[in-house]
Amino acid sequence: MHRLPILILGIFLGVVGIQAGEGQQEHHPQPPQDPRFEFLKSLEGTWTGPPLSEGMPDGVFEFHVTAGGHAVEEREMVGTPMEMVTLYHMRGKDLVATHYCMLGNRPRLKASERVVDQTLSFACTGIPGNAASHDEEHVHGWTMRLGEDGQLHYSAELVKDGKVTEAPDMVLTRSRQTASR
Repeated sequence: MHRLPILILGIFLGVVGIQAGEGQQEHHPQPPQDPRFEFLKSLEGTWTGPPLSEGMPDGVFEFHVTAGGHAVEEREMVGTPMEMVTLYHMRGKDLVATHYCMLGNRPRLKASERVVDQTLSFACTGIPGNAASHDEEHVHGWTMRLGEDGQLHYSAELVKDGKVTEAPDMVLTRSRQTASR
């Protein structure tokens, strides 16, 4: 007689467990469909450009869609001592980025409201990451434009004490090689 309640309890727990397992997949939200985020996703792959300075290797950039489509990782200057990482994701209606810089800081940036003429811009939010202050040298913003020729025109601004210290412009070509990972 004692076996019947145990059997019923076992069946109940089995059914609840199956339903819980099915429910877990339903709790995973779909990746964002924001046009700015889709623009970044379209850059997935390896891009190369000329060296930033004499004696440096070619500039290699890699874009990788990760986290189930919820984030894009950008690796810049891959394979050099200057290698950096930027992670992009949606925060509510904002497309945001954290740039892990070779300068040792990690400024946070926010994208422009929309992609215009295949161009997307990012500007520092005023949160300098782990910098001592916003006056410390940091990447303050960048613009990415996908040209009709298929090349990625990438320009950035480094700022210190409110003044631009560097403004490198790069023209990157999508490479046939795959990402280094």
